[in-house]
Amino acid sequence: MHEANFIHGCMSILGSFATIAIIVIAMGTMVRLLTPAEALKYCGVIVGFTIVLVLLVSVLVSLWANMSAWQKIVLAVIALGVWRLRQRRHEPRTRNDGE
Repeated sequence: MHEANFIHGCMSILGSFATIAIIVIAMGTMVRLLTPAEALKYCGVIVGFTIVLVLLVSVLVSLWANMSAWQKIVLAVIALGVWRLRQRRHEPRTRNDGE
């Protein structure tokens, strides 16, 4: 039940951002900053991006909800290992000139 609430919240936030972006595009078209063809292209990109994000969130949440506890622990350990490896890679190296 909690995952349905999370998905609904993400959909609401994404829908709000998409609505704001489409309003900004409409205003740009009204003041002739965008041509109608560009506005249509940008609206299509926004709608497509929103659909992909909603689908991605819903798939990830449903996968997480169906995992057992040991699978979640293994996934967390893998993520921690990758994070630690990336952290070591970004540390500055000390030069040893043989002195």
